[in-house]
Amino acid sequence: MQVVLHFGAPYTDENRLQLCLGKNREALAEAGTVIPRPSAYRRRMKPVINRFKEGTGDDELRMEFFDEVVGDREADRVVFSMDNFLGVPRLAVSNDSFFPGHFNRIGAFLHLFDGADVELYYAICNPANFVQGLMKGHQGEDINALLSHSDPMNLRWSEFMERLCENFPATPVTAWCNEDTPLIWDKLIRDLAGVDDTFDLRGNFGFIKEIMSDEGFSRFSDFLKQRPDMSVEQKQRVTAAFLEKFAVEDVLEEDIDYPGWTDEHVAAVTEMYEADVDFIQTLPNVRFLQP
Repeated sequence: MQVVLHFGAPYTDENRLQLCLGKNREALAEAGTVIPRPSAYRRRMKPVINRFKEGTGDDELRMEFFDEVVGDREADRVVFSMDNFLGVPRLAVSNDSFFPGHFNRIGAFLHLFDGADVELYYAICNPANFVQGLMKGHQGEDINALLSHSDPMNLRWSEFMERLCENFPATPVTAWCNEDTPLIWDKLIRDLAGVDDTFDLRGNFGFIKEIMSDEGFSRFSDFLKQRPDMSVEQKQRVTAAFLEKFAVEDVLEEDIDYPGWTDEHVAAVTEMYEADVDFIQTLPNVRFLQP
């Protein structure tokens, strides 16, 4: 059995992946992919994971959790999505690192699904946008305290990914840039669900509708309906073309108002982020999705 854990980063997915997969729950179940309802596992997951972290988890607890989440459905693949799996956003940064320390929760998750083929999925984002999300999510609080006095200029996702790969060298990791998500959305959903181009997904362009003008999305939808046999790669190119012409700029581009920063600071962080992405793609354990 394959088990997928999409576990972040905070301020990237905003539950869209879970919602889209949920719209296809019954059809995917017929294809062998189980999408558990968040209400069935998100609260229950924490105490179960804690038991395995403490070393008190056993086969009985493992089967009990699996029965609660999957039930009597035949499952070839089970997909979990929890943006805050590693912890709440306010605890995400310390010592100039994203989620520093040991990945105890990931280790416990692997123990929980001992014997399964576990795959990890993670979206990264420009550190400038991450910091902006932190400020928006905790308005009125001291951003320096929220960052544990870390310097945002020093934040690197590559350091996070290297630690992840070093801790779990046998566990494959799929990563992508949140900035690319609109362009790879259909491909990403199918990859998570383990289905090919021929599977009829519902709502797989709902995210595009959020960031495209009404006129643009109407024309985009009509274009796709008239060409039902396009491949995922062809749809990706069409999506890019329509977004270039009809994207709602206020949604795609967010002002960064970190205290003391200028446009030059944001540009410098962005340049370092792009170099960081290039390095992450060289890590042996990581498969990187791109447009």
